[in-house]
Amino acid sequence: MAGQRPRQGWIYKINPYRVSLRCRSGHQYFYDLSEPRELTCQHSGCNLVINSSRVFWGDHPYIIWENNKFQDEENYIETFTAIPLTSKTTYAGLSTAYPITKTARNGLEKTSYALVHQICTVDGTCFKDSQGDWLVRIGQLSKDDKLKIEETLIYYLNINREPTEDWFRENASPKLLKKVFDLLPEDDREGDLKNLLDDF
Repeated sequence: MAGQRPRQGWIYKINPYRVSLRCRSGHQYFYDLSEPRELTCQHSGCNLVINSSRVFWGDHPYIIWENNKFQDEENYIETFTAIPLTSKTTYAGLSTAYPITKTARNGLEKTSYALVHQICTVDGTCFKDSQGDWLVRIGQLSKDDKLKIEETLIYYLNINREPTEDWFRENASPKLLKKVFDLLPEDDREGDLKNLLDDF
């Protein structure tokens, strides 16, 4: 039975044999990882060795996080940003390893850890069978688990939800002020501008 196109929060057991990796110079390419081996950067003139240790070899459960398409030299490649899961308790103490209790909904066999620090981009073909049909998911995350993983990602990637005073200090300009003013609801603009001028 064929599955459906993967969505955020769905869990699949896959072998990520084709993954996007970046060398220390920033060259990013897809590499075939059908078996463990040393990888050398594909970029012309770059001989740096690629660290592929973050990729789990063989079949493991992965959480779908994002779906993207991009064009290479010949055609469009569909990719999925995915987060690996492991049941190894050695990861339990990491701040970027979020624990997920097994449930009938998520289909996991054991309590597992979402290794947010090992998020990676996987070629979409890894989520298809030999006939080109989508694999059947083993389960999906609860809404609460998705929110907790998003918070862990924000922490790991050092993303600030709201600009800080330092950010405004560094980016303050008449252009930014106009942009913020233009984004205000039209009904509020006149009153907000009057209040701003009264403060000076």
